[in-house]
Amino acid sequence: MNHKAVRAILQAQLDELLIRAQEIEGALCPPGSRDWEENAIESEDDEVLTSVSDTTRGEIAEVQLAIHLIDTGRYGKCTICHTAILPERLAAIPYATRCMDCV
Repeated sequence: MNHKAVRAILQAQLDELLIRAQEIEGALCPPGSRDWEENAIESEDDEVLTSVSDTTRGEIAEVQLAIHLIDTGRYGKCTICHTAILPERLAAIPYATRCMDCV
């Protein structure tokens, strides 16, 4: 697959991740509900949402880096050791920025 097609796929994935991140942020409860039981439940829910949000933000950063690497002509090379990333790895994980030896 050529880099232009990969970039389009990554951009679509980034757009979805950004929407998901906004939805998660909107679902987080404001502090200070009326009673302590509601606060406890909301706190547990917020912990789960925060964990999902952290994971989503990590994915956003990975996809943004891969798009940057495409734009700068460095896509497909490991950001650590600078060797080529196997095409099979890029096919499975288009936003991969490290070879299997450096993961």
